[in-house]
Amino acid sequence: MPGLILKLNNNKINKSFFTKAKGWEIHQGDQSIKMYLKNKNHKEFFIKIINLIITKIYFEKLSDNESIQLFFEELNLAKDFFEDEGNPKKLKQESQIGLFGEIYILSKLLTKKLSIKESFLSWTGPFKKHDFTTNKILLEIKTTTTSTKKINTSSNNQISPQLEKKLYVAFIQLNKSLTGISLVKIIEDFYEKLKEESNILANEFLLKLAKIKYFEIHKDDYEQKYLVDKTNYFEVRDDFPHIKKVEVPKELSDLSITYKIDLEKCEDFRINEEQLLNKI
Repeated sequence: MPGLILKLNNNKINKSFFTKAKGWEIHQGDQSIKMYLKNKNHKEFFIKIINLIITKIYFEKLSDNESIQLFFEELNLAKDFFEDEGNPKKLKQESQIGLFGEIYILSKLLTKKLSIKESFLSWTGPFKKHDFTTNKILLEIKTTTTSTKKINTSSNNQISPQLEKKLYVAFIQLNKSLTGISLVKIIEDFYEKLKEESNILANEFLLKLAKIKYFEIHKDDYEQKYLVDKTNYFEVRDDFPHIKKVEVPKELSDLSITYKIDLEKCEDFRINEEQLLNKI
């Protein structure tokens, strides 16, 4: 079973800073932090994620303390993987389609207005409520392979005008096709473009993919090809349909509300690609 030793040159690190997960143990000595993997099913991913994090530290030329801080920050973003006891599972069909839509917008739309670096750094979907965050706007991507134009919201204020920045929605309709492009291919193509730009960006892309549980061992399961049939864009203005207020009794906590929005009834909010790019 692989493990990891982090050597300390200065004082001990507060234990509250350590990432906790079922799949590992962390012990701190006088001059080192030792991390032990507990689940053999995590071995391959453990080696990959650790190498990606170490590569990021190397590229960014961080100091000793900065290195350890970044190490645990990045590890914390991947810790959900180490909570699973079995072998890594492939992405569900819905997640595959959603990821395809995000990479499509990232590689085919945003790069028309932003540099490839700016486009990539705006991809916040793996960690935040909305898929893209630019200096000016938030952009949420909804992707489907069905004919319905109803979209799901993951929370009561995900598609809402009451946010810190203006929100826009891209609605992508895909068709399965023998002549289209697969999730694997669209990811590989964008990775190669990032690699031409910067090894740092390419490594960061792999790190993000790993954190959302996209693994190379499942590539054969992601070979379905798609053609983009339609892409519609919507501006979430103040009068966009949303739940404006929820009365929550004090006895309730962790309330979550999800609902569907029928985009066929939101034509007044539709904009074209050029209008969206001008807002970014």
